[in-house]
Amino acid sequence: MGKFKIVLLLAVLIALIAPAWAVLGTFAFGFLVAPAALISAGIYVADGAQLAHAPKITFGFLAGNFWAYFVVLVLGAVGGPTPLNLFLTLFVFVLPAVFLSMYLDKVFDLSAWLTGWAGTLIVLTVPLVADALSPEQALLQMGISYTAGVWVVGVPILALHGHFTKKKG
Repeated sequence: MGKFKIVLLLAVLIALIAPAWAVLGTFAFGFLVAPAALISAGIYVADGAQLAHAPKITFGFLAGNFWAYFVVLVLGAVGGPTPLNLFLTLFVFVLPAVFLSMYLDKVFDLSAWLTGWAGTLIVLTVPLVADALSPEQALLQMGISYTAGVWVVGVPILALHGHFTKKKG
């Protein structure tokens, strides 16, 4: 299969599966943050799209998802997200995230953890102002969306792409 056909197939698979999740997640499941799956799919692809890495990327995103929730809880307990409170809280939370992901590298992917943390932190703080989602709704929706980005978007796209681009003997 020539390069154009390989790229065309990849583009069509991404164009079909990624929007299908975004629409299904949003309208069938009511996840306002379903398009976040594209973030986790991107990290999965950036890691080399290795199925063996999909679990640790998923767990990294879920760890980051909960990490953001804990940061919001701590910020609430210390008087809110002032610049100093935010900096110190993030600093304190980065240290164990890095150590856990480096020493448990078979369980957690650091890039996924940090990306999940950042994405969820954004989503958790916007609804607090905009009244769109409770923190618990955002936490659940981002976690499911991150997981979907790896398993519903990333894995199927690249598995199908690999299947269709194999040279037939």
